[in-house]
Amino acid sequence: MTVARSVADVLAEHVTFEIDCIDRLYLNVYVPQLQHVGGVVWFFRGHRGMAFASSALMDPISKEFVGAIGRLPNGSGSRG
Repeated sequence: MTVARSVADVLAEHVTFEIDCIDRLYLNVYVPQLQHVGGVVWFFRGHRGMAFASSALMDPISKEFVGAIGRLPNGSGSRG
């Protein structure tokens, strides 16, 4: 008789994640709290410590993220 194992156990012991090449990679993140005005205001004022909430504050965050990806090993940072 065999003991039932979880999928995570099987994957951890038998699967290796390996990538040779990625042409495009899209990352979509859904944060329910940021889907309404009050959540966005809290993010910029409460979390980021800004004096006011503005969509202009999103640009440097996006550019910093793209730059960090470009600094990863073998990262080109290109967007095309």
